Amino acid sequence: MASETKTLTAQIAAILSSDKNERSDKRSLASTENNQNSNGEYQIVELSQNELLVEFQENSPKNPPNWAFNKKFYNAVVGLFIVLNSGISSALPSNAVPAIMQDFHESGDQQKVLPTAVFLIGYVIGPLLFSPLSETIGRKPVLLWSFTVFVLATLGCALAPNWSSLLVFRTICGLAGAAPQTVVGGIYADLFFDLRSRGRAMAMYMSACSFGPILGPIISGCSVKYGWRWTFRIDLILTGVTWLALLFTSETFGPALLKRQSAKLRKDSGSNRYFSRQELHLDSRFTPMEIITRPIAMLFFEPIITSTSIYIALAYSLVFFYFQAYPIIFGGVYNFTVEQTSLTYIPIGVGAASSGFVALYYDIIYEKAKKLNKAWTSSPEYHRLPMCCIAGPCLTVSMFWLAWTAKSTVHWAAPVMSGFIFGYGFQTIFISLLTYVTDAYKIYSASALAASVILRSIAGALFPLAADPLYESFGVSWATSLLAFG
Repeated sequence: MASETKTLTAQIAAILSSDKNERSDKRSLASTENNQNSNGEYQIVELSQNELLVEFQENSPKNPPNWAFNKKFYNAVVGLFIVLNSGISSALPSNAVPAIMQDFHESGDQQKVLPTAVFLIGYVIGPLLFSPLSETIGRKPVLLWSFTVFVLATLGCALAPNWSSLLVFRTICGLAGAAPQTVVGGIYADLFFDLRSRGRAMAMYMSACSFGPILGPIISGCSVKYGWRWTFRIDLILTGVTWLALLFTSETFGPALLKRQSAKLRKDSGSNRYFSRQELHLDSRFTPMEIITRPIAMLFFEPIITSTSIYIALAYSLVFFYFQAYPIIFGGVYNFTVEQTSLTYIPIGVGAASSGFVALYYDIIYEKAKKLNKAWTSSPEYHRLPMCCIAGPCLTVSMFWLAWTAKSTVHWAAPVMSGFIFGYGFQTIFISLLTYVTDAYKIYSASALAASVILRSIAGALFPLAADPLYESFGVSWATSLLAFG
């Protein structure tokens, strides 16, 4: 198994490094007709007597990176809202769980984390299927069908008759909601080829990934007074509107578009000689099992994926730990109500949002330095990673700040404002590292992002289980300080 997965990652590396050269070599070595269709959208390369390769023209308007701005913008924004919906749902029940447990006559500290934990278990399983599938059949079919299931499962949560059925529907939500977390990053890689545009698009994507879980507790905290089912009804409205917008998006995965065009040419011409690059080489490169296990293989055998995924998982697990810790801290120390506690997450959201603007400012600095041929811009790592080096200490500072200001003798605003630094830190880690991964793995970015989703979802599901025992044993100050020391 180990040798197979090493072979798989070696194949991916070879494809990424040689695909461009392979294309030009085949055009020069083969008997190249360069039969261009009348509108300059596609070109036909004769590889052999029985094989005609269908490819995009260099500036073809059918190629997603060359689409009109309005079309790219619509697809990018819809993708952002799909990810946002998935993120909101992940932490949605946080402040509604006490009411849900009371309604269903459930009790116990371990039970109250289950609606979030089972959702994240779905996040672990989903990427194994959805990300490689999107790199085979295309992005839109995977997103459309998975998000349809996500909407229906959200409806199931709103109508759940008992605790067990709620957990089942939450698991399905997590399973289907995993698709946007991995596939949408691939969409941005499809649409934006130059590093600057892709970096800005990925900053929006990462904002949605991390801002969604922060909005979830705010929504549930403010709506639970009308009944816990309204928490899921509001989410159902949001997902329903987004689903309608998804219907009008376009396929962005270039190989899937070329596969459709080659099928059309075969049908129109009556000749079976037309093929896309994917049709000619997919079976010889990867078996179905290799496609499914690709994210796991990348997680274990790609150093970039392994190191970035571990760091992101740490930051992500802290966010979900906070969803359990904040009610303990602000409810216990300051006697906040559920609604008041939900509002304490706002500084985290504001800090997360500010990181996007800082990232754009750094991008401007980098571009200016690059035009001046500064030596430090020659390494691609310096385009994405320096901001991450600042973000790590921000997490530590924010946790010590929260630990030693959360006292009844200190105004509640002091610990609440620590969330701004925390939000900036974890969001910057997301933007820097996941954009770096997307740059490195290009068309395989969906699988690369899936590897990260799997690890951080496991951490996010398990780490909050320690919140209640930790705070009961050490108290607010030392329990939170232990996180900072870690």
